[in-house]
Amino acid sequence: MRDLSRYLGNPFDDETIGMAKLIAFTTDHLQRMISNNPGGALSARIMDTEGALDVMRNFISEDLTKLGLRKARKMTKKAFRKALPNSVAKIMGAVVAQYGPDSPEVIECFPHGRTIFSICPDDEVKAHLQVIITGVTARQADLGAPLVAQAAALSAAWVSVYAVSESSSAVKSSVEADKNDARRNLQLVLYHTLLKIADMYPRQPEKLHLYMQQSLLETHAKKVDEEDPPPA
Repeated sequence: MRDLSRYLGNPFDDETIGMAKLIAFTTDHLQRMISNNPGGALSARIMDTEGALDVMRNFISEDLTKLGLRKARKMTKKAFRKALPNSVAKIMGAVVAQYGPDSPEVIECFPHGRTIFSICPDDEVKAHLQVIITGVTARQADLGAPLVAQAAALSAAWVSVYAVSESSSAVKSSVEADKNDARRNLQLVLYHTLLKIADMYPRQPEKLHLYMQQSLLETHAKKVDEEDPPPA
């Protein structure tokens, strides 16, 4: 006897079913239900499927729309990080010119040199820039207000670029979560419809093809031309 518990599992939750396949299957399945709806028995299932499919498509569209914006913001942050060591070097050069390369003032303002700005994680950049700001501000009388302003402006620019980039990542995570929820809902709607079809046609598995084309969910091996030689 077949294990009865297997019928409680949702076959549409299969991880091998990609998003494109799921949508292609559902689109075809929806039209088949509309064309084969005896006595309106599937009207509720049609409405639920249309709603779940529309939500799924909307989240995919939203994700694609915001993808370019996320990429642009990440690129801006990457370019800023690449240029940051040279920007720090200009400030460092002014301090070295004032106090000498081996002076304690230089060590206090740049304890890790400028190399740290090439290797530290993004979330540590602000702290390292603050060390510079604190150091040059304490010596403003020698270094001048413009240099202090330069250091502060560099830090403010980084905070802005980093915040925008991080907000894009947060939006992406939110959209991904919503898209996954929409996908799970669509998968559940399809399962409920499968059970409805089973209830409509007990002991008639041949009727399933009227409503669902399982082949649209399956991965098919590419055909190999018989005239092609076998791989070495």
